[in-house]
Amino acid sequence: MLSAEIVRILLIISFFLLGFNVLYIIIFKKRHNKNKSENELNGKLKETRFIARLGVIILSIFIVFCSINIFIYHHVMNFIPRINLYILSEPVQIIGFTLIIGGNISLFLAYRELGIYWSYPIDGKSKKRKLVTSGIYSLIRHPVYVSFNIFSIGFVLLQLGWILLIMYTIGAIGLYFQALDEEVILLEYFGEDYEKYSKKTGRFFVKLNKN
Repeated sequence: MLSAEIVRILLIISFFLLGFNVLYIIIFKKRHNKNKSENELNGKLKETRFIARLGVIILSIFIVFCSINIFIYHHVMNFIPRINLYILSEPVQIIGFTLIIGGNISLFLAYRELGIYWSYPIDGKSKKRKLVTSGIYSLIRHPVYVSFNIFSIGFVLLQLGWILLIMYTIGAIGLYFQALDEEVILLEYFGEDYEKYSKKTGRFFVKLNKN
């Protein structure tokens, strides 16, 4: 396995990238105030099933725990069961770090396309709403969730922790149901436009047959 110091350095780099994405969408895209109808829509988006909300919460805890490991990883590795892949451990950890970078890149591309329309998943200027279908959204409908899955898998592989694997699994299930619930609401809100968009794109994977 990679030494604790190397893993800590890779975690620092990882959270620098994630922090950049958070600052990008919050500061540089300058989210605007919403009117009443937008608040109603965002209220509907919160009406998701319990497993979806639980998964999102667990995934948030997962990310916080990974960030804390920057400071306590050398202690944690001695007490928390880890996935031992023997000679494959180091290559897998390197693959994990690569996934973290890839996930953050795709997250940036998704946030860039959403711009001021970012929320859960819609936000915007007063009296201005839009179904974003350009860029990475022309390929898949939930690139933000896909990105979170990619770099979360990367964190699991980089740190090789059983607890992280369990937490990620619960979080991934939650994101899946969150996506399903959002699609129902977006279909109701955007109607035929969203129906046509759904036929041309995959939920999490690129749709090869768009007919």
